[in-house]
Amino acid sequence: MKRTIAAVVLAGILCAAQAFAAAEHKTGVVDFQRAVSETKEGAAARSALLKRSEQLNDELKVIQGEFEKLKGDLEKNGSTMTPEARNEKELQLQQKGRDFQKRQRDAQEEMKQTEADLIQKLVGKLSLLMGKIGEDEGYEIIVEQSAGVRFYSKKVDVTPELIKKADEAYSK
Repeated sequence: MKRTIAAVVLAGILCAAQAFAAAEHKTGVVDFQRAVSETKEGAAARSALLKRSEQLNDELKVIQGEFEKLKGDLEKNGSTMTPEARNEKELQLQQKGRDFQKRQRDAQEEMKQTEADLIQKLVGKLSLLMGKIGEDEGYEIIVEQSAGVRFYSKKVDVTPELIKKADEAYSK
């Protein structure tokens, strides 16, 4: 009797395992880096970053121009200045140099932070869209390509679909 029950349970387990193995598992791979760079919103973010970078460079050029003017004045008129006036000009020149370096560091930090914020915001939106695509199309798993995926067939690449959906959402 125990053997019959064990045989029936074993047969049931084997049938379930075969059914599970025969079931199709829909898997996808997404390249978020590519999606970020190819979406309309990603292009708009790059454009905004470039514009801000140009603004900061213009500010730095003004400060650098002031520095160069002070330096030129000091070199040109330094020998005719009183020691006190020369010292004051040298202090102004040093201060302008420090101001330039500080503003340059601040500008670099601002650009890094702005870029990180924009990317984080866009990746958040793309992640939500990816979840919706996964649910709507019956994916059991969608893996991010940078998570160590070494090879995948173009058949499982959902990046183009993600880009399309992101562009549609951005246009609205």
